[in-house]
Amino acid sequence: MAHGVSTNLIFDLDGVVYLGDESVPGAGETLDLLDRAGHHILFCTNNSSRTRAQCAEKIRRVTGYGARAEQIASSAMSAGRLIEPSARVLRVGGDGVAEAIHLRGASEVADIDADTVVVGIDFSFGYDLLDRAAAAVRSGARFIATNRDVTYPSPERLRPGAGSIVAAVEAASGEVAVNAGKPEAPMRRLLAEMLVAGPVVMIGDRPDTDLAMAHAEGWRSILVDTGVTHPDAAVHPPPSSRVPSIVAVPDVLD
Repeated sequence: MAHGVSTNLIFDLDGVVYLGDESVPGAGETLDLLDRAGHHILFCTNNSSRTRAQCAEKIRRVTGYGARAEQIASSAMSAGRLIEPSARVLRVGGDGVAEAIHLRGASEVADIDADTVVVGIDFSFGYDLLDRAAAAVRSGARFIATNRDVTYPSPERLRPGAGSIVAAVEAASGEVAVNAGKPEAPMRRLLAEMLVAGPVVMIGDRPDTDLAMAHAEGWRSILVDTGVTHPDAAVHPPPSSRVPSIVAVPDVLD
């Protein structure tokens, strides 16, 4: 890509910018460098646990890059757009899902008479919530998943992701959730409203979400080896470029 062209750079977060509460080495400096070069930087995460403001705060705290809430696209946001404004929503998820329900103008309920069930990652998830969510879905409630990532990377090991909880509710209810996260259309529509004119590059660590979304939209993609994909693993769809970490991204943009 030519120097001086403003490019949309969409970064995944977990496994690309940070691992848990630890920055990928050099992430903040690389983001600063790309920002100063005039690129339009966005962050797209299937992690629905945080609000946009909380996501931006974590990026600032962990990496030092001055992220802003308006740069964040999360699966909680894309799921929220699938909720009817008049809906009574049973939430399985954290602050991000709660914010999305509120911004949509819907009401949050705790009983099985809910007409919509939204399932994201929920660190307090247990049997009672599984029972109520499955019962609501069996009774006809619309079933929305923030994403289907069954794991997410941490510094110690892979941990269960929202997809594991979605699978539990699907198994208990006998119904299949609508997926709002990467690589599906709801997330792509959300991102389309945040892009500026110019090329688009997706930088991620998951072939089945990050690369698949770029492939569906005809965007260029860069796979980093700091997340869930083993450096020796063959991947599909193949990325446009593959690099050891985020610090090598500027080298393959030109």
